Parts: sequence; structure tokens; C-alpha cells
Amino acid sequence: MINSSFYHKTSIETWNGRNDGTDPAVQRWHQRIILIDLEEDNLVLPPASQKGIALIGFSCDEGVRRNGGRVGAKDGPAHFRKACCNLPIHLTEDAVFLDLGDIICTGQDMEEAQSSLAKVVAFALANGFQPLVIGGGHEVAYGHYSGINQHVKTEESIGIINFDAHFDLREPNENGTNSGTGFLQIANDCKSSGKPFRYMPVGIQQNSNTKYLFDTAAALKVSYVPAEQFLVSREAEIRSQIDEFIAGSTHIYLTICMDVFSSSFAPGVSAAAFSGLIPDAFFFACLRSVIASGKVISMDIAECNPVFDQDQRTAKLAAALAFSMIT
Repeated sequence: MINSSFYHKTSIETWNGRNDGTDPAVQRWHQRIILIDLEEDNLVLPPASQKGIALIGFSCDEGVRRNGGRVGAKDGPAHFRKACCNLPIHLTEDAVFLDLGDIICTGQDMEEAQSSLAKVVAFALANGFQPLVIGGGHEVAYGHYSGINQHVKTEESIGIINFDAHFDLREPNENGTNSGTGFLQIANDCKSSGKPFRYMPVGIQQNSNTKYLFDTAAALKVSYVPAEQFLVSREAEIRSQIDEFIAGSTHIYLTICMDVFSSSFAPGVSAAAFSGLIPDAFFFACLRSVIASGKVISMDIAECNPVFDQDQRTAKLAAALAFSMIT
């Protein structure tokens, strides 16, 4: 199914933690996760039942390197799993929770890594599982979207909600495509296939995006929420804007770049923002409202960089986000 040079299964030693017993009411993530080897012959996934989650790592930050950012996010999936081991299970007893392992970037072949990720995402969706992809740089977005697009019907639209300080609508540079070009690549693919490009970034920082990127967003009719306007006093307008966007899409691809948050909460990212969003009750209420729409087909968390993390703050925040997204 995938190029074995770009895949690594998760070892059993990765998932270990506190054990309060085997009763489902006291179980933690490390006790319920089922490890899958995608290179296994005649692979058949367990039935997804009422709720099926498939965790997929994207161990790549070649796009960050090409974009001139701080590398290290390739180790984000391992950092994330460690932070998640002791999270309590609040899924139904018959829910199935898989770990499909990591897509890795061999050499500097980011494009093959993205293609491999697309195949795994499409495979998970075809088997009834909702992917939760953990990056890695935000080049994860192009591979992830490509996999969703392979799965959905031609007439169905995919709306992208991206919690991010950056538009990531850059033109490729001298190094080619990178972590900042993903959503422009998607826009170009949509144009080629005749599909609408539906994209809504939330948390955009004016001091992190050039005027050219704002002009590009305007030309593509991108509706966005600036970071300075993401305020509890504007909750009604923000929720209405998000709800309207969701209503116009068949499916929602939800992506969160950890650099959307203030560096005091998420220091371990490729491009830290001192004045980013605050992961408070208001933020989590907005996140849960997206999930509650019932339209989220797939999700990811990008740019968790353990090299620059402090006290595992970024990894723990990513774990809290994932917990909220699947619970």
C-alpha cells in the first residue's frame, strides 16, 4: 500500500503509563490503543463500530527546512504519544482506537512522504476510521487533504478550518513547495478539478503574514478570523462565521498549527508567536463546536517541535487538543 522506506510502525514500548485496572471506566489511552503494522500481509483493520479513530504520525519537517523555519517537528509524533499515554478514555466501550504508525520523510523527499500520507489517510477513511494525524511540519496539510480528496465523492466539497497564525498560501520558493505552500497547492488543485476552494483560517497574525499573502487570501475569497479579533466578547460573531462556513461544506478537514497559540503556552513550535491565541475555555468551546457539527471527516495537529519545548507544555497542549477533538 505504501513505500516501506517511508513508513515506521509504532513499537509497543511507545505506549505505556499508569494502570488503574482493566475496567473500561478507569482505562487510559495506552491501554486501549491497538497497534497496526501497515506492512503486514493481507492487512484487515478491526471494524470501526460506532466510533473509530486512527492515529497517524507524520514524521517530517522537510517543508519547515525549505521554508527557513526551526527544524525538529519531525519528532513531534513521538513527543505527542508520550504526552497522551495517561489520558483517560472517555469513548464508548465499543469504540476502536488505532495507531497506524508513522509516515517518515526519507532523505529530503517530502513529496513522497506526502503521497504516502495521502494513501494512509484514504485507507483509514475507506475502513470507517476518522484519522487524527500528528505532525511534523504543516506540509502535513497537503498530504492529508490529498488523502481526504481521494476518498470523498467528486460532487462533495471539503471545507478546511485551520487554526493558524499563518495563511500558508505562499508561492513555492527556490527550494520548491514547503510548509507554507500547502493551502495554495490545494487551491490550485481545486481550480484544476473544478472544485470550490473553501478555506477558513482562524488566528491569523498581521505581523506574521505579508501584504501579498493578505491579497492572495482576498483573491481566493478566503474568509478568516484575525487573532486580535478572536475574543470572547465577539463569540457570537465568531461562532456565526464558523457555523456559516461549515454549513456550506459537505465535509470539514480540521487542522491546528501549534504556532497559533501564544509562545507562553506553546514554545515548542517552528515559528513561535508571542501574542498568539490563548487556549482557554473560549477557545475549546469554539473547537468543540466545530466537532459537534458532525461534519469533521479528518483532523490533524501540526508543528509540535520537541527541540524547543519547555516542560512538555506544547506536547501537553497538543494532547489536550486531541483529547477534546476525539472525546
